[in-house]
Amino acid sequence: MHGADLDKSKANEVDPRDVALMKLHDLLAGRNAPKPGSFTALDQDQKREYFRLSRRRSREKVRAAASVPATAANINQALADAALMILATGAPGADQVRKVLETIFADRAGVPLSVETKAKRGKLKPKLIATSPAPLARS
Repeated sequence: MHGADLDKSKANEVDPRDVALMKLHDLLAGRNAPKPGSFTALDQDQKREYFRLSRRRSREKVRAAASVPATAANINQALADAALMILATGAPGADQVRKVLETIFADRAGVPLSVETKAKRGKLKPKLIATSPAPLARS
């Protein structure tokens, strides 16, 4: 064999230490890889869908419960439901709800009117009020 042929044959050989190192790498990578179907293996759309379903299940659980737990999320939702019902019915306080919407959406002038219209048509619905143990009394 010539010198060049000898160099080519050595170039095609793989050092056994490299093989062992690659095998170790593959084992470690496999051990730390997310399991199929695990949350970390989900792409952005799948995670969005996961959270959407999770929120829906959580709301259903709250609706099915005898009483609603006083979490920050439930308190915020109850206040949002109340504001929505006040706006939809034109009850006392509707002007204040409109002012709040106008303040929050100052850069988007059509939003407050759109919200009120959707509320009156039933397109925006309260999420927790169905769980209320007693009907709301009108004052």
